[in-house]
Amino acid sequence: MHVPDGFMNVTMSAATGVISFGTLWAYIRSAKDLIADKFIALTGMMSALIFVLQMINFPIAAGTSGHLLGGALAVIVLGPRLGLICLSVVVIIQSLLFADGGLSALGVNVLNMAIVTSATSWFIVKYWIKFIGKNKTSIVSVSVLAGILSVVFSSIAFTIQYAIGGTISIPVGTVLLAMVTTHFIIGFGEGVITALIITLLIRVRPDLIYAYERSDENTTKVSFYGLFIILILLLSLVTPFASSSPDGLESVAEEFGFTQTDGIVLLLDDYGISAINNDFISTVLSALLGVTVLAIMFNLIISRRKSGKNS
Repeated sequence: MHVPDGFMNVTMSAATGVISFGTLWAYIRSAKDLIADKFIALTGMMSALIFVLQMINFPIAAGTSGHLLGGALAVIVLGPRLGLICLSVVVIIQSLLFADGGLSALGVNVLNMAIVTSATSWFIVKYWIKFIGKNKTSIVSVSVLAGILSVVFSSIAFTIQYAIGGTISIPVGTVLLAMVTTHFIIGFGEGVITALIITLLIRVRPDLIYAYERSDENTTKVSFYGLFIILILLLSLVTPFASSSPDGLESVAEEFGFTQTDGIVLLLDDYGISAINNDFISTVLSALLGVTVLAIMFNLIISRRKSGKNS
């Protein structure tokens, strides 16, 4: 779902950039007084987990793959504001470090992959809980539904942007049908993955789940640092075995001949370290590098908060 350079014109890229980073700035300011050290650390762990999960493409059809976007997972665990911040940071790191999504399209990607997915997911979760109730079965069920619909609405958002500021002339209806069909299947995979992770958290650390009950009752005394580190390390070892087929957007682009220009690579290209010839080691190290950058970033935020409290 990462939009590369060349898919959107300058006007659309600039407009989505203003919307995306204006929204992100507003959310950071509004969440500032609510973020305790624990929740900054939890947001960092969730960012790292979603970063690794997005590296794992799963096959959905012949020659096409998909990967988790993470909107439903982020808002169910972190809530709407921290969830959006978490996803935005992941998308920005992917673009700046790994050229996954063009720099000129960064506003488009933050809007579609962070803002649209988190807003859609939270709308569904909020009203599902209101009418169905807040229990284990309800939370797991809405994880699947939010996962599916957040991905579908993200694909619709891309199609609207393409209709207004796309760089080539392919019928919008054709693009919409291809995007929604492909991403509905991807969304089903997202829903299942989200439900599995939420089920695990409900079993061992229900107090971490914003949309559930943040209490210590019936909570296994497992450090959330340890829990997430184990998950991240295990999933990092899976990344080299991910499907190499193009993802949903890439597949649609190939089908209709979207043009794209080469993006600017600031550090690593396509989650690979060119100096390492072994693909397995290169991919795993890339995953761990991304996780490390996210950990350093959120550790600096925590340190800054602590120094601010002491001053």
